[in-house]
Amino acid sequence: MMAKDPLTVTDPGILAAEAAVHAARADLVATVDALAGRLDPRAKAHEAAAAARTAVHDAQGLLTGQGFPADDPRRSRNVKLLAGAVLGAVAIVAVLAIRRR
Repeated sequence: MMAKDPLTVTDPGILAAEAAVHAARADLVATVDALAGRLDPRAKAHEAAAAARTAVHDAQGLLTGQGFPADDPRRSRNVKLLAGAVLGAVAIVAVLAIRRR
C-alpha cells in the first residue's frame, strides 16, 4: 500500500471559508466561556455578597449623615430599597406585637 499524501487545498474560496469557520469557532468558544463565567454559582454568590456589603456600607453612610451615594444611581436605589425593607419589617413586627396584646 502506498502512503497517502496530505491533502493540500489552494483554492482561495475554500481557504477563505476555512478561515471563516475557524474565526466563528473562536467566537463561539469565547461566548460560551463568557456565559459560563456569568452563570457560575460561585461567581453569582460572590457578586451578591459584594452587592450586599456595598448596600450596607451605603446605608451606614446614610445613617451617619453622608446621604445617598451621588456617583451611582443604582447604589442610591439599593439604599432606598434596603431602608424600605427594614422599615417594612419593623412595621410588620410592630403590628404583630400590638395584635398579640
